[in-house]
Amino acid sequence: MAFCLGSRIVSNRPLSAYLQEAVHYFKAIELHTDPRCLSPHFTFTAAEKKTIRIYQERFRFSLTMHAPFVDLRLGASDYEERMVAINIFLNTMRLASDLEIKYVTFHPCTLDPNTTDLYSETRLYEEGSIAMLLQEAKKLGVTLLMENMPRSPRFHPSVCDGSRLQELLWLFQEPEFGLTVDIGHALQAGIMPEAFLKMDRVRHFHFHDNDRASDLHQSLTVNADWWKKIYKNISKKFPDAIGILEMERLEEQIESMNLLSGRSPKRSVLLHKREPIIPPILGE
Repeated sequence: MAFCLGSRIVSNRPLSAYLQEAVHYFKAIELHTDPRCLSPHFTFTAAEKKTIRIYQERFRFSLTMHAPFVDLRLGASDYEERMVAINIFLNTMRLASDLEIKYVTFHPCTLDPNTTDLYSETRLYEEGSIAMLLQEAKKLGVTLLMENMPRSPRFHPSVCDGSRLQELLWLFQEPEFGLTVDIGHALQAGIMPEAFLKMDRVRHFHFHDNDRASDLHQSLTVNADWWKKIYKNISKKFPDAIGILEMERLEEQIESMNLLSGRSPKRSVLLHKREPIIPPILGE
């Protein structure tokens, strides 16, 4: 499988309208499971899951998944909070397996305000949770990919510069554990993205831009030559990986895809009125 670009599912379009457009541009789609990112257009109903399968069989694209992250703390010091997070994560992994999704990206544990001094405790609890999840991952055929984060008081600096991720790679040698490298997060954190490309078991990438102060998930319209260069390096070094364009709007994803791939902008064939819309959303 050659390196390919994918789309993060958007929340401002009905599922059928999104799929009819996205499948003619992208070879992969990342599904979100965090409640903040879901919408009335897509909530993993049985009909929606069946529709995704039909489109996938017809257009032959890959699926990846992003685990919930808001208030989900695998390293929480409170036992009940930690077990709630583990159970939510287990259900996410089962959903991924049901959809035949191999890669599930997740965030490192956030810190409570003003508790950086308790990071050692958070780290140990998080490692215990990951070890438990990896046992189930082996059974389900799922690979868990931890993502580098932007610089923020919510995260320990070690999850921004990659040192925590490297530590976990040493600790968990199983092939069911790996990394998602978020280029936009690295740029915001002031870390050279190339440093992450030297790490082992990188399976997945997220592409988006920002102003280096906030995690804005902007299109790749600034520093185009730099983006083209790093895209070329990534696609050559990681031929089996997938790069997801994480902008909020599908139009921005397509614009960025055209820039990276060097394609001339074009309209989807399904925008022509004479073309049939196949298949419609099931259950509607």
